[in-house]
Amino acid sequence: MIDLTRILLSTNITTYHSTPQLLSPASSSSSSHQSSLSSSFQEREREREREREMMGLIHILLSTITKFTTYHSTAPLCGIFLVFFTSITAFFLISIIIRRRNWQNAPPGPLGWPIIGYLPYLSERLHEDLFNLSKTYGPFFSLRMGQKPTIVVSSPEVAREMLKHKEGSFSSRTITEAVRCIAYDGTTLVFAPYSERWRLLRKILTTELFSSRAIDLLQPARQQQVHGLLKSFYTCSKSKTPVNIAESTFVVSTNLISNLVCSKSLFDNLELKEMVRDVFEAVAIPNLADLIPFLKILDPQGLKKRVSKVAQKMDNFFEKLIDERLEEKKKGIQINKNERLDLLDVFLDYKNKGKDECLKQFSRIDIKGMLVDMFMAGSDTTSSTIEWGMAEILKKPEVHRKILVEFEQVIGKNRFIEEADIHKLTYFQAAVKEIFRLHPAAPLLVPRRSNEACEVYGYHVPKHTIVFVNVWGIARDPKLWPEPLEFKPERFLESKMDVKGQDFEILPFGTGRRSCVGLPLGLRMVQYSLASLLHAFEWDFPIDTLEDMTEKVGITLQKAKVLIGIPKPRLLDSIYL
Repeated sequence: MIDLTRILLSTNITTYHSTPQLLSPASSSSSSHQSSLSSSFQEREREREREREMMGLIHILLSTITKFTTYHSTAPLCGIFLVFFTSITAFFLISIIIRRRNWQNAPPGPLGWPIIGYLPYLSERLHEDLFNLSKTYGPFFSLRMGQKPTIVVSSPEVAREMLKHKEGSFSSRTITEAVRCIAYDGTTLVFAPYSERWRLLRKILTTELFSSRAIDLLQPARQQQVHGLLKSFYTCSKSKTPVNIAESTFVVSTNLISNLVCSKSLFDNLELKEMVRDVFEAVAIPNLADLIPFLKILDPQGLKKRVSKVAQKMDNFFEKLIDERLEEKKKGIQINKNERLDLLDVFLDYKNKGKDECLKQFSRIDIKGMLVDMFMAGSDTTSSTIEWGMAEILKKPEVHRKILVEFEQVIGKNRFIEEADIHKLTYFQAAVKEIFRLHPAAPLLVPRRSNEACEVYGYHVPKHTIVFVNVWGIARDPKLWPEPLEFKPERFLESKMDVKGQDFEILPFGTGRRSCVGLPLGLRMVQYSLASLLHAFEWDFPIDTLEDMTEKVGITLQKAKVLIGIPKPRLLDSIYL
């Protein structure tokens, strides 16, 4: 029997061991950027060490196959089968040895295995894994996640190039099986491809629901929710009952979203809260079948079945909301007295007003898709950001003191904070920007996908490549942020940098066409809620809870050790009553 191990290991393995060339001469205009991608000697050594480990595994596997084949060579059928199996295995292993890139003219990046790609080396903390890989391969690198080509962006310069200058090539979304189930086959605004229909949906939301006037008209609902929270915390303070910051602010956030979509506070209902939580948990689980397509028919993790079940519950809930509104309209019941239109009003009453419009009216699926987007994007993100903000500020007594001094100067102690006060709170606004920098709710944003094959910095990016923008990693780059892990609001005091998508160093809401359409409302809600909690109460949280900033990975990045403590009123009792 031929010794396959000896043949393979006698080939020119230096091809595999050579570090992937990090510079490409394909684009002279990008030479300054490409020079920044040069690998150091230490980085080459790390890559070679990983390659040596892979070669060791190949050697062991081939030796085992060869010995096993030789042992069974006396049995003709068994021998034929094993020779065939060995040949297939050898084919895949040789392809690993001889290739130097993840695809032809790919950006630098770690090489994985056939079929499964680089998945064995990745954990559930994907943003951290990709951040660590960027230290070796630079701010623009490639890998294969299963069978899917993937690009990772880890610097403001590359983010600007791809999401601004080449945005037309990267304006689609990656659609997972969970998204297909929850978001009506990926037809919602968040996931639909860039098209005339998408532009119409975005235009309606921007002008009817998230314009300055629309947000101002929603202000009474925001005030009612926040003041209700403060009063409930006051009651808890009198009975020394601990409160859960994340859970409490989640109810406020979801109630605000339900006021936005149907002018009702729905989430004081425990059953509805549990339904939304079930959806978040199901969608957050990584699905192997999304990355290795031939597994879809098998659904090996049973995720499609699980997600379909919770998706049906949510669909029934949305159907009920729509039916109730249609019945109210039939009876002539006016929901809002201040002429504010909610999402159901806008989409149920929509009629084509011109020849250029792509839709005559919206179907139930269109409307339910918008409801999915609102609840999925606007609830957990706000509550998790507020909890991170409380922890960071209270962990730094000097920062907390400066914020309280500013509160005293601008508001005093004779009333609650109002939204109109926020623009006067310069230091507090800087602290909020620092919270968004360190704790973006979506650390890799919502992954984009290339619409077409294109070139970036002279490298080839195939059609339908997954694109991760690691905003979490960008925030931890010491070249951009001195002492990046330190919570320092002062870094924004003398800076005009903002979180609204124009500054690529800090992109918690994304940027460009695919930026978060609800940014104006989300930012106001975080600022108003957080300021109100800090102004109205002193807080007593266990030290270990404050100090432990471990992240819990889900649909958003949450604090693993939740903040549960007893509030102590700072204002006169009469203000809370």
